Amino acid sequence: MNLQEEFRMNKPGEGYRASLRSRVIVAIILILILVPMIFLGSWYFFVVMGLFLAIGVYEIMRAPGKKYGWWVWAITYISTFLYVYWFVLKTNLGAWLADPDGYVFSLEEHYGGLTISIIGIATTLASYFLIALLDKGFDFGDVAYFFLMTFMVGIGFQSLFFLRYYPFYLAGEMPGYQWYEGLGGSLLVGNANFRYLLSSSLFFLMASGTIINDTCAYFGGIYFGKHKLTRISPKKTWEGFVFGVLGSFIANCVLLFTMAGTGYPVLPTLDLDHWYWILLVAIAIPLIAVLGDLSLSLIKRYFSIKDFGTVLRGHGGVLDRADSIMFVSIGLSILMIFIGHGWNFFI
Repeated sequence: MNLQEEFRMNKPGEGYRASLRSRVIVAIILILILVPMIFLGSWYFFVVMGLFLAIGVYEIMRAPGKKYGWWVWAITYISTFLYVYWFVLKTNLGAWLADPDGYVFSLEEHYGGLTISIIGIATTLASYFLIALLDKGFDFGDVAYFFLMTFMVGIGFQSLFFLRYYPFYLAGEMPGYQWYEGLGGSLLVGNANFRYLLSSSLFFLMASGTIINDTCAYFGGIYFGKHKLTRISPKKTWEGFVFGVLGSFIANCVLLFTMAGTGYPVLPTLDLDHWYWILLVAIAIPLIAVLGDLSLSLIKRYFSIKDFGTVLRGHGGVLDRADSIMFVSIGLSILMIFIGHGWNFFI
């Protein structure tokens, strides 16, 4: 087989156009709903993400195809939501105890890292084991599945909030950083251009990099895919993988270097002086996205289901769309924390 035959375009199968049209329509609707919320941030973003989280937990409950008692539903919802929101409640409670008179509830000023309560983890695990001991319809497989999914989705959604609010934390806690035309500290936070546009650039980097990877991989696999990537997801190919990683890497570099070059870096540590961090972030996003996609596919394959849900026609459920997003959010959040602290692994 010569090189020309190796890279000859495939002919899409029947139903491709109808499926693509459905996916595009749903994608446009999601963009119209989510993009304004991301720009606005604050409570708007907080509440909308909470609604998607509620749907995601519902999909967790439905995936195994078994009927569970209300107590399993209660533990799963409470545990997942606490993984996401307990951090906010705890930090605000601490701020109130420290200064009751001057306290103002804040969503944006406490996201300096990712925090999961060890007590919460232990309580969740103990609760599922207790249910398994008392309920014959709930076995060890259920314990492992629910414990894994509540933790993964919980830390994944907390990472989404981190990426949206982390720039506010940096501006408030590290006023020595001179961002954007010499503004710093509280003056920067009060600037509308920063609050609604520039502060959201880190989140958009994550989202756009992940979506571009998925899109390029999808079309690369459709038109050029010949070699299967993994047994877990038979439709994914090495050609699609390469198209996705390269497309995302290039797009991420364009965004990061453009913003850094114009004096508006996504974060202070992602400026032109730290071009190597830009390259690391740009390549990490698509690689982590592939890992997230395949990891959730492994779970779906175990339960012999195509999608976690059907709420997003043509895309599956919330978890089917958020698989790569959650993994990239976690990975990018950890990367930003380490870079911001000089790779101090003892933070």
